[in-house]
Amino acid sequence: MKEITILGGGGHCYALISLINSCNTYKPVVIFDKNPSVDEILGVPVKKRTKEISLETPVAIAIGYNSVRKRIAEKLTVACPAFIHKTAVVYPSASLGKGVQVLPNAVVDACVTLGDFTIVNCNATVSHNTVVEAYCHIAINAAVSGGCTIGEGTIVGAGSVILPEINVGKWVTIGAGAVVTKNVPDGATVVGNPAKIIKKTHEQ
Repeated sequence: MKEITILGGGGHCYALISLINSCNTYKPVVIFDKNPSVDEILGVPVKKRTKEISLETPVAIAIGYNSVRKRIAEKLTVACPAFIHKTAVVYPSASLGKGVQVLPNAVVDACVTLGDFTIVNCNATVSHNTVVEAYCHIAINAAVSGGCTIGEGTIVGAGSVILPEINVGKWVTIGAGAVVTKNVPDGATVVGNPAKIIKKTHEQ
């Protein structure tokens, strides 16, 4: 198997290493973290990342926070493969960008597009003809209905639902359990059923 380096030693790292191991195509050999709190994760050594470290093997980013994942990804020049868990369903007509992670029991339906470094977490569903732009995170048990557009950097919170044909802007936060019934502008935070805007910001 090919070797792969993991960037980020937080909670998502455990899920990502397990995902990579399930695919049997790459072997995680080292985890680099800016401030390591443990010496190893699932048998993979954790080392402090410094500016002097040169990355030569393929890389996977184990960071759930979208803006940080984007900032790291934009500096990488090595390969960043996508990973799909063996229990996930990804339709042949779906299109996945680099660095995408599809975790256990997720469903990526027909003609879905997942942008670079997007995470589709456990038991989440992205339905047909939906476009999810880069650096998004579709959290656990979230359901994105057909024909939606999810803008760059958006977090679709755990257990939330987006109704069909909804356009969600860039860098939006959809709260856990929210039910999104109408379009959401860039930078908004929405919560509740039906989801309502509680905050707007254009910061990444």
